[in-house]
Amino acid sequence: MNPAPAALSRAVPLLRCPLCGDRLGSTDTGVECGGGHSFDRARGGHLTLLGSRGRRFPGDSAEQLAARERVLSHGLFDGVADALVGVATDAVGVAERPVVLDAGAGTGFYLDRVIGALRPPSPAGGDATDGPGEPLGIGTELSVAAARRLARVNPLVAALVVDTWDGLPLVDECVDLVQVVFAPRNPSEFARVLRKGGTLVVAVPGPGHLEPLRTQAGMLAPAADKAERLDTHLAAGFEPGPVRVVDVTATVPAAIAADLALMGPSGVHLDRAGVEQVVGTVDSPVRVHVEVRSFRRSLQE
Repeated sequence: MNPAPAALSRAVPLLRCPLCGDRLGSTDTGVECGGGHSFDRARGGHLTLLGSRGRRFPGDSAEQLAARERVLSHGLFDGVADALVGVATDAVGVAERPVVLDAGAGTGFYLDRVIGALRPPSPAGGDATDGPGEPLGIGTELSVAAARRLARVNPLVAALVVDTWDGLPLVDECVDLVQVVFAPRNPSEFARVLRKGGTLVVAVPGPGHLEPLRTQAGMLAPAADKAERLDTHLAAGFEPGPVRVVDVTATVPAAIAADLALMGPSGVHLDRAGVEQVVGTVDSPVRVHVEVRSFRRSLQE
């Protein structure tokens, strides 16, 4: 068994057993709690910490993830990444060794950008992963295929296979910032793991997101009241903060348009041949309309 990645070793003191809630400690092959529950580290460096119900859903497939990586590499969502970086730098500021949790991190594209922005300059120009002030990113994902990629995205990022709806295997109040980008939300767990005064940032699609492709390809449409429902769900433990809106229209190649339709939840219901027939072979405009909404963890008990 290869040694644990440095970021995962740093994350272990913040982990708790998903079966009994006891703190986890490092072993030669993974982690173990005082109750005897053990979890082996995968060869790729990620750690699976699923609760008693195990894996109920497979998460995104390798094909969906490959499509997403092609889209993200094209730069279409760079504005969303920039907005998340802005929230993170405003929220964390000059905090010493901040901890950022990305729940439903996918391949780690957004978490990598945020951790890179929070990393202090190295006076020696080195790439140490445990130096003074170094941030720690913790990315959780249900998809094993995503977790493999997540484990390689940044040496300051620890990758965990977790079901957000079943709870987070983290101790109370250990995280400075939680970000959720187009992923499932568990408000009570986010409030529990965030330090008082910490920040939750949630990126949700706006009403015009991915049009006209969304309508043409028969993709799932976001709920009209999605933002309002988000505020309501978070009212108990969070105070609403600023909203950053990313709203740009870009012309993309037909292949990227097809990837856009297939990389998310709609990809389960669509087939590539049908999507490619709809998008054709010429470049087409696509609107990226995303609301990056931030919330502050209440200072009250």
